[in-house]
Formats: sequence, structure tokens, C-alpha cells
Amino acid sequence: MGRFMLLAVICFVSVVEALSQEYLDAVLFLTGASSLEELDAEVLERYDALASRPVRINTATESRLVASGLFSRYQAASIADYRRSSGDILSIAELALLDGFGDAAARAMAPFVSFGTQAPPGRSSLEKGRVETEMMARSAVQVQEGEGTGSHAVKVRTGDEDRWLLSVAAKQASLKPAWPPDALSASAVIHGRKRPGKVILGDFNTRFGQGLLLWSGFSLSGVQSAAAMDKHPAGLSPAWTLSPDTAHRGAAADMSFGRFVLSGFWSYGKCSGTNLTWLARSGQIGMTAISTGYHVLRGSVDFRWSFGKTDVFGETVAAMPDRTVAFLAGGAWNIAYQVRLAVSVRNYPAAFDGSLAGALRSSTRTSDERGAALAFDCKALTVTADAALHPDKGTAQYKTIWKYAPKLTESLSLSFRAVGRYRPADPYPWRTELRAEAALSGGNGLIIKGSGTLCRCVETTWLAYVEGGYVNETSVRKLSAYIRGTAFKIDRWEDRIYIYERDIPGAFSVPAYYGRGCSASAVASVKRRHFSCHARAYATAYPGMGGKKPGKAGLKLQCQFTF
Repeated sequence: MGRFMLLAVICFVSVVEALSQEYLDAVLFLTGASSLEELDAEVLERYDALASRPVRINTATESRLVASGLFSRYQAASIADYRRSSGDILSIAELALLDGFGDAAARAMAPFVSFGTQAPPGRSSLEKGRVETEMMARSAVQVQEGEGTGSHAVKVRTGDEDRWLLSVAAKQASLKPAWPPDALSASAVIHGRKRPGKVILGDFNTRFGQGLLLWSGFSLSGVQSAAAMDKHPAGLSPAWTLSPDTAHRGAAADMSFGRFVLSGFWSYGKCSGTNLTWLARSGQIGMTAISTGYHVLRGSVDFRWSFGKTDVFGETVAAMPDRTVAFLAGGAWNIAYQVRLAVSVRNYPAAFDGSLAGALRSSTRTSDERGAALAFDCKALTVTADAALHPDKGTAQYKTIWKYAPKLTESLSLSFRAVGRYRPADPYPWRTELRAEAALSGGNGLIIKGSGTLCRCVETTWLAYVEGGYVNETSVRKLSAYIRGTAFKIDRWEDRIYIYERDIPGAFSVPAYYGRGCSASAVASVKRRHFSCHARAYATAYPGMGGKKPGKAGLKLQCQFTF
């Protein structure tokens, strides 16, 4: 353990780019999640890929804009219309003026878009395609009770993202043979130029409607905010992930015909189907049909529509031959600037197969659930309430989230979060969690952050951490480094506390803390031109448990090349 901690300190001091708080805040805004603990590795992996190769606003096709997952179909159409009529978009401020955006949304997209142009103001850029290649290699090792485990991962992609792109990702446990890998993902995509559309071979995501029939990849469970109540479907998009189980594997294509978008896809071992979506200035209506086996057919109708300050959304799915019908519907009212009220209802029969779905849900996998949800966003305040009944199981869950995150000054921000959950059928039905955070950033690049969490289910437990960081992005070499110390006292597994910990780009760490102990972690990065190197070291010990629970330690190293 001593040698490992010495190695961790050496890596930290010698600086062998970590995720900034602004980056993490942008991900929370775009996903609608109330905390980072609600996300998973697939989300940060996808946003990290966008950050390393931002969407080129002025050259990307409308199909590429939608496939990125950053923009709704209406926002992508708004960008395309603006480029045709007014020329290139040159800044976040100009993007914010477009229909469907606004200041907050445009600022959140800043880490993931670029405004490169070769055209004079008022004209559209005619930039030719630019081929880029990006490679990432990652190794991780963990030691517990004297035994080591680890894994290796490689990701490569090359091409001009606005025209064509090839990508592959593989992950393997270190003690296994190099081939075949535990996880392998690959895709090839070609975007049309004269006729908007694309063809995808390999791994791809399908995100249609409100997610009730078909939604691959990550989807929030529970109501996190009013902004996350309804979904913005991106249709088909290529997958570049180390978690290929969340994607489809096969072939897919879509094409636009005026205001209509026709999509078709075939996924090996999962489903095949088609979608037709009609796009209007005020919303969209879609129809999807899939087959999951011999004579097992499902179809859905979905809609999103805006009536001034009021938005309505919903989806209905019918499955044959068992004749089950599932639906969800809701609406949102934009009361004032940054003030939004949303409500929704849902009904998913027990016989409904939600294995391919990613719709709004509570404690189930989109099956055997009847529920209603209410959410209110008012600038820095978010309040949500959700009730879910499970008739077949005879259980229920009621949950509410309160979050208040004011930014007092440019350098000082606070966050308060309270989560209450009630499950009448559980042995310990009530669970309450309270969390307070404060972050202070200085003009010299120093950052200090502290957090405290109280949890009550069986007993009252606590967790607290202090984190210090340094970020320097003014020089040619971008440098960032963070170190965190955590202490906790959690005697019962039912009272466990999940806490997000800063990790290397594309990775995600939300450990469940349980026991009496402490932990330390360090994350550091350096980036210079086409090369970046990242490292994370961590160790956890349980001195308050008298040796009943062994400690653990780990190290991750990652290098990325772009040329």
C-alpha cells in the first residue's frame, strides 16, 4: 500500500485534462439530471467524445447536428435555416439568438461546439472536409487484499465527422488473453451532402419519440427536473463506446424528404424497424414500428408540440399479439424566463416488454408501473415529485427532490440537495438524504470544494469530503490537477451513500460508500497540442472497522493522440 501511495503522489505531482466543474455543470444541464450520481459511464463517454472533437456548427449537416445528441431536430433545422439566410454562426452569443436556444442552452453547449469559418460575415462557410484521427489508450489496476485486478481499453476513430467516420473501441481484463476482448464496438457512418441523411454500419443508437418503444443508451430514471421531463429524440447515431451492450449492432440509415425524415434499422438479436417523423416549426409527430421476433410486432405514435409558452408531449405503444397498450403524456409551461412547470402521467402494463425502452420511469424497467410526476424549475431552484404504483408486484414508491444551487459570485457557488423516498413495502420504507456543497475558485487557477452528506434509512450516517484543484489553461500547455480527501461513517448497507468522484475523461466513478473509513484520490492531466495524458490514483481504508473490511487502491493511466 505504501508503494502504491508513493506512486500515486509521483503521478500527481509530475502531472501524469481532468473534467472541469464548468464541463460537469454543462452535462447536468443538457441531460436534465439533478446530480452527477444519476448519470453513468455511457453519458460522460459520449460528452467527452464531443468535447475532444466538437461539432462544427458551420459545416455540419443537419443530420450530423441531430445525430450528435446535442440538438433537437428543431434546433438543427434552426441552425441550417440561419446558415442559409445569414451565413456562419460566429459565437455562443450569436447561437443563443437562434430560435430554440437561449442563453442558458447555448452556454451549456459551449464545450461541445466550434465556430470555425473561412467565410466573411454574412456568408456561409465553404470549408472543405478535414480528416482527423484520434486514439486513446487506458490502463487501470486495483489492489485489494493483496490481489490485483485490472483492465485495458483502446479507442480509435478517424474521418471527417461531417461526411464520414470510422470508429472502434475495445476493452479487456488484464488477466485474460488479448483476443477476443470483453467488449468490442465498431461503426462506420457516411453523411449525405446533397440529400440530408446517413448510413451506419456496426454499432448505433436508436432514440425515437419519448423513449417508450425504442431508446438505446443511457436514460434517466425518475424525475430529475422539469427540463428532463420530456425527451428530444435524436433518431439514429453511431456508437463509439466501451459499453456496447447499450447500443444496437447491425445496419441503419435515414434520409430527409422536405419536412419528413424516414429511418430504417436492423439490429442483430434485438429488433428491426422503421420510423417516419414529420417536422414542423412548432413540433414533430412520429410513427415507429419494430419487430422483435417471429410475429412479435410493436408500433408507436409520438408527438412534441409547442403552443407559445406551453409544450405538450407523449407517446402510445401497442404490442401484438398480446394486445398490450402503454402510454405516457405530459405538458410543460414556460411561465417566465428560466421558470418552467411540467407534469406527466404514465401507464406501463405488467405484460409490456420495456427491455428496449428508456422512457420516464421510477423504480422499474418501464413495465408494471402507473405513475404521475410534477416538476418545477425556477432559476437556481428545482423541485420534483413522483408517485409510482406497481400493481402486479403490489408495491409503490414516492419520491421528491429539492435542489437549490445559487451562484453567489463569479467565484463562489453553493448547492443544497434534499432527496426523500418512501416505499411502503420495504422493511425500512423511509430514506432521506441531505447534501450541501460549496465551491470557491480563485483568479490564480486554484479551486476549493467541500461537501457534506447526511443520510437516514435505518440509522443516521454521514460522508464529507474536501477537494482542492489547480487549472491552468492560459499557456500553450493546458494543465489541471485535483486531490480529494473523504471521510465517512456508514454502518448499514441500507444507508449507503453514492458520491461522484472526479475521474479521467470518458471514465465514470460513483462508488457506494459503506463502512467506517476514509479515502483519498488524485486526478491530474496535461494537454499539449495533439497529445494529452491523464491519471487517477485512489485508495480507501477502513481503520474504524478493526480490519473487518479490507482496503483497496487503484491507478488509471490514459493517453490520447489527435492528428
